[in-house]
Amino acid sequence: MTTRICLAAMAVTLSFLSIACMNSKVAPPEALPERSLEIENLLADAQRGTAEDQYALGMRYERGIGVPQSYLDAVYWYRLAAMQGYREGQYKLCEMSERGQGLPQDYQEALRWCGLAADHGHGRAMFILGRLYHTAHGVPHDLVLAHMWYNLATAHGYDDGKKWRDRLADEMSPGQVAEAQKLAREWNVRMSARTS
Repeated sequence: MTTRICLAAMAVTLSFLSIACMNSKVAPPEALPERSLEIENLLADAQRGTAEDQYALGMRYERGIGVPQSYLDAVYWYRLAAMQGYREGQYKLCEMSERGQGLPQDYQEALRWCGLAADHGHGRAMFILGRLYHTAHGVPHDLVLAHMWYNLATAHGYDDGKKWRDRLADEMSPGQVAEAQKLAREWNVRMSARTS
């Protein structure tokens, strides 16, 4: 008996829904453009190969701004930008590899892309490198390298690096902190020599 009542209620609901759908007006095509002119231009520029536009299109796909949200499409465009040496694209691949968005979670891949972005002075990428060493994700647990990367992140404008560096220093010996600071100075010297 209860099954018959449920089936009858479902049939009534479906009939009301079908009538409602038949009576609804369809918006004219010009009211629902597939892509705005801005998106079309950005897509054309990205396809021509400008890293900045590829990155910008990746951001739109990641966030669903003007296009359907798609991590897979975001990764595609970030990768094209990153392959041209664009540090923001490299950083986004690092971040998405670490989280497993649009591609399998892979700490080694995150480490690789963050390393490339860090070599271009990207503070947030340096912070993630510090966190990877601090938490032993994809690399051995290494407080000295974690401190070094947090210190470099701070020096390159990522303020959270200071909080984590200082917190980490409380767990380290004075010798370890001195070694981390020495490594950070050496890294800065190497990077300065490369860019000059």
